[in-house]
Amino acid sequence: MGSKYKIGYYYEQKVKKILEKDGYDAWRTPGSHSAIDIIAINKEGKVRLIQVKKNKKDIDINNINYIDLYELYHLAEKYKDSNNVDIELWIFSNNKLKKYNKEDLLKLKNVISPR
Repeated sequence: MGSKYKIGYYYEQKVKKILEKDGYDAWRTPGSHSAIDIIAINKEGKVRLIQVKKNKKDIDINNINYIDLYELYHLAEKYKDSNNVDIELWIFSNNKLKKYNKEDLLKLKNVISPR
């Protein structure tokens, strides 16, 4: 498909379209260099902050870059008591989509602890 940027763009657009089909307004955050690639909000005020990953290998949450997990974990921790904000990680690998939510990310406490 080409450069990492083009691949990332393709999958971020794919996620954006999925969310829009589900009734969300969704925006990409290109060039933000943050843990969030997609911001989505629905009419009920539900906010979804999503990191999108693509890999040819069969990967899951345990194979993600430590810095990305650290940032996602701390966002999940910050919004753990907020019912209308979810922090998510969507991983495309081996033609499958794996989704992880705020509760999944909070389970990484032992992995994220200071090294």
